[in-house]
Amino acid sequence: MKNVEERLRALPQMAESTGLQADEALKRKILRAAREKKGGRASVRRLVPVLCCALAVLIGIGAFGFSAPEADGPRPTDAPLISSIPAGTQEVPGQKLALDVPQGSITIRNSANPSYRSIWAKASGGNFPLIGVSGRYYRMLTNPTGISSSLLGSSLGAVDYYTSEPALAGKNGICSNVVAAGETVYAIQGMNGAMVAANVNGALRVFQRVSFGDHALVGGEGLADTLKAGNVVALEISGIGTINDAAKAKELIGILTGNASYLRAGGSETNQSLLIQLNNGLVLQMAVNGERIIACGTWACPEFFDAFQEALQ
Repeated sequence: MKNVEERLRALPQMAESTGLQADEALKRKILRAAREKKGGRASVRRLVPVLCCALAVLIGIGAFGFSAPEADGPRPTDAPLISSIPAGTQEVPGQKLALDVPQGSITIRNSANPSYRSIWAKASGGNFPLIGVSGRYYRMLTNPTGISSSLLGSSLGAVDYYTSEPALAGKNGICSNVVAAGETVYAIQGMNGAMVAANVNGALRVFQRVSFGDHALVGGEGLADTLKAGNVVALEISGIGTINDAAKAKELIGILTGNASYLRAGGSETNQSLLIQLNNGLVLQMAVNGERIIACGTWACPEFFDAFQEALQ
């Protein structure tokens, strides 16, 4: 009987190596061998629980250890058209990248009447989150939520002082009400001072050139100096439409920067905006009020709005 029990314990290995099936024929063969050796009914009765355990083990191995792969193989998942990984990161297999789209970006999609979308970070305590660099001010954007260091240009210096009242900080050095003192402020490649980046709570955040405290232009600057958008690929004016043709969008920006007339340093936000998407995945924003646009000061440019409407035809 000892030999029979040993054979039963070896059933899983035998099934795996020889392909035995735990069927009635195998059961009868084991029982017959046991009866021939011992010749007693009691031996058979003692053998039945052991046999049942062995069969259960064998069936369990068949269920969990030898499951056949799916005939069609694994099903591919739908890859997002817009990657959520930071700009400048290597493409991940199975994902499609739209240019260097930064983490958390919005994108301009074709719409006949797009709704208003603001990407300005909200103000707190009367001041919006900003960085001041030697009299030039930059407001933090909610889009994107982070960028890769590959988009960074040269260092502009470190934040000299953190203050909740940046209007009182003066024009020398670098101040901020959101970036900690000692953090480095960087230019963004190809933006010629229209955008900067700095570390905020562990993420590289983007800041766009704006007016602040009645300070907008410095020296002989014009709109083209504060709005570097030669690499534009799409435009969106909420309530009016979108332009996704890169050549047409670039032409329209040329009309804007070439014809805009400076009105004043100040400005106000409205419920209408101009979004300007660049080929590095970043998006600039200007408020729209009639035929005026507002970001780094208020500018009038009816030629731009006329051309925009014609481009939608």
